[in-house]
Amino acid sequence: MKKNKINVDLLLKNERSTIDRLDAIIINALIERFSVTKRIGLIKAENNIEPHDGEREQEQVKTLEKLIGDSDLNKEFIVNLMNLITTESKKKHEQIKKEIGE
Repeated sequence: MKKNKINVDLLLKNERSTIDRLDAIIINALIERFSVTKRIGLIKAENNIEPHDGEREQEQVKTLEKLIGDSDLNKEFIVNLMNLITTESKKKHEQIKKEIGE
């Protein structure tokens, strides 16, 4: 028997509310993450350390793979997402390095 439309609408509303809450958590986590990476960028710039750290990035991928574990998350999707985030962090580090060097 098919659930009636009111029940389906309520179920969708509740699930979407959960998605909205999780999206807010993700955004706030990114705000905090970029705040930390800004401080890292300052430390690197002040100490003439290169913004890019390939070894660290490889370690991060391994850590992500462990976090994903047996979940149904697509590893390639997560790696691509983290690449977007780390690319943005590196851009900020480059910008900080230029500003410090001026």
